[in-house]
Amino acid sequence: MRTVQELNNSKAPIVRIDPALEQYRDTVLFPEKPVKASEVLKTAKLPSRKRVVN
Repeated sequence: MRTVQELNNSKAPIVRIDPALEQYRDTVLFPEKPVKASEVLKTAKLPSRKRVVN
């Protein structure tokens, strides 16, 4: 176990993952989201690149 001072000085976040969430590992909770995202990506255009003249 780390001391409180070590935890306060560390850059890593302190996260505890609930084991009950393991039941959702291989399920798609919102199936309409990937469909909508792929459709948006098909029609999206990239912004034009501006040339910088030196």
